[in-house]
Amino acid sequence: MDVKKLIEEVLEALGDNKTLTDVASKIQIIARLLGDKKLRSWYNCEFVTGYQNEELPEYRITKAADIKATYIVPQGFGAWHLPDQSVPMFNLGKEKYDEVMTIKLKENISSIIECSKHPEKMAMSLNPYETSLVQKVLGEAHIRSVHKVIPPSAFQHVIDNVQNRIIDLFMDLDEKVFNGELDVTSNKGKREINQVINNYITAGVVNTGSGSIDASNSTNAGNINGSVSNEVKERLNSIVSEIEKIASDHDDWLKDISQELLDIHSELQSASPQAKSLAKSFKALAWGASISIKAAIEKLVGDAINVLM
Repeated sequence: MDVKKLIEEVLEALGDNKTLTDVASKIQIIARLLGDKKLRSWYNCEFVTGYQNEELPEYRITKAADIKATYIVPQGFGAWHLPDQSVPMFNLGKEKYDEVMTIKLKENISSIIECSKHPEKMAMSLNPYETSLVQKVLGEAHIRSVHKVIPPSAFQHVIDNVQNRIIDLFMDLDEKVFNGELDVTSNKGKREINQVINNYITAGVVNTGSGSIDASNSTNAGNINGSVSNEVKERLNSIVSEIEKIASDHDDWLKDISQELLDIHSELQSASPQAKSLAKSFKALAWGASISIKAAIEKLVGDAINVLM
């Protein structure tokens, strides 16, 4: 079975706005054919079982927008019934606040996609320890129910991260690994594949023990981060000019990459151009290039990525 062809079919489908569930079976086949244990494990966690006891990627950890409780407060010979009230958890101090407000989204991607369709209806229950902290804040109140309010964007954030990692990983495999005749069963082939996979699949994985995490301490995919210097901007502008010169003689391809070129120009003209955004847009330029210009474009894209590293 042609792994390169399957990878390109997945990229094309995602480019045509197909969902992750639409391409899940092909991704599973690719993961098995490549024979990389880390990729297969990541696929199983993201698409099949969800995360059980495995370490959780940082993009699946967020903060609750609020904690709300329905409770009864004794008042004289009666009581006040207070429904759906915000609980001021910051009264516990920063450490406890960060701890109780942490949300870990462990469900598989199909469940995450379903949740993203109606995020306002989603809530997360508290474990007994977290409930005891809420009780500490509310004092003598009798808690009837309590839940964490999940930020509406949290589910889409997971979907975007999974899809972006697949696109970046598969584009790198397609461009760097499968350009030549690579034997995926050879030790050399396995090492090359493993190196590319490590950049995307194992990056940003954090321990999911108690307490909050600092995402700034996580490794970012591809090790391309931060803003770029003026010198780098000049070199990238020069590369873009060369790409546009080639594209001017290939109208169909120029139309296909017009958005990517616009994104690159906008990013380079911003006050603080971000290397990761630029790298993603440059990589997208190589996709769809015709055979006559593919080698030249891939070389220029490779030069841009090296400048950003």
